[in-house]
Amino acid sequence: MSAEYYISSNKYSLQERQTKRGRVYDVVFRIITLDGDEKQKKLSGFTTKALAKQAYVDFVTSKCELVKNNPIKKKDPSKKEPTVRELLQEYIASLSNQNKDSTIYSKQGTYRIYIIPYLGDIPVKDLTKERLYKWQDNLWQTKNPRTGEYYSYKYLSNIRELLYVFLEWCDSRYGYPNNMRQVQKPKRRVQKTKMQIWTREQFEKFISVVDDPMYHALFTMLFFTGRRKGELFALTKEDIKETAIVFDKSLTRKVLDKSKPYKITSTKAEKEATIPVCSTVQVELKQYPGASPFFFGGERPLAENTVTRRFAEFCEKAGVPRIRIHDLRHSFVSMLIHMGANYNVIADLISDTVEQVIKTYGHLYESDKQKIVDEIG
Repeated sequence: MSAEYYISSNKYSLQERQTKRGRVYDVVFRIITLDGDEKQKKLSGFTTKALAKQAYVDFVTSKCELVKNNPIKKKDPSKKEPTVRELLQEYIASLSNQNKDSTIYSKQGTYRIYIIPYLGDIPVKDLTKERLYKWQDNLWQTKNPRTGEYYSYKYLSNIRELLYVFLEWCDSRYGYPNNMRQVQKPKRRVQKTKMQIWTREQFEKFISVVDDPMYHALFTMLFFTGRRKGELFALTKEDIKETAIVFDKSLTRKVLDKSKPYKITSTKAEKEATIPVCSTVQVELKQYPGASPFFFGGERPLAENTVTRRFAEFCEKAGVPRIRIHDLRHSFVSMLIHMGANYNVIADLISDTVEQVIKTYGHLYESDKQKIVDEIG
């Protein structure tokens, strides 16, 4: 046998982890490459400990030669261990065929703001459990500079998850142990904020003061289709049918190419959907003929800041509670739940999964709660 690696010890460790498919085991041990570099090796994803142990035996038997210590001891003194900043650049580059530009753009922003300033210059191998706990403690004390309030538990958990996934990549690619596995996530610090929605009556009050035909149509479609605003910004006249709308693309301004102000991508659900629309939207579309090439905006898509500003102005004029534009989607789904719509139908109408609909929107109007209690008797 021509060895591919040396090993100086028969020691190994088994690591247990939970995946979507169930519990699996990884076997971890040290190897020495033929040029003298000592590395951690991991064989992953075995359903039992016995299979993991057997994989280790097979690997060592077929690929390794047992020696005392390092037979080469070759180490370039000028070679430095890669830092978090350096490997993050490599990791981001590896995502190009896995994520949309908008997703990579968001991840880059998170790494730039919350991770690189604190951990960027530290070698990945030196990210000890104690150091990661300190980073996490500081993160959970971070406040939004705009509002002065602590960030939500979900927001902080997403930041933590991005670091965790990066360290998993470092482990699988280079054998640096992910010590984040040993760092317990803090428990929820604050009560989850209540979802902000409008009733149909509140929307009717709002839309009654919208005197611009384009914005009247835009806000009506957002409320009565529950689609994401990027999907409406990307619409063309060809997408508008007599009783339905084709949603097969979305517009994002989270672009990696700084020379382009926006990009047309597939929808978040990665699928084309021809969605029937109610008579209210059908009437609206007859009154607003639309523009080209963008149905809303013409030569250029609507500017997001402008839409947000006009929405706020109309909210104030109508005297209705200020909500986010995205909350019109929540309002639509809540209205359907109030009307007794099946969750599968709701999921199809907004191009989401049933599981996500139940998780995100599975709540009733206050009046529904009382109605059900009254019916119990």
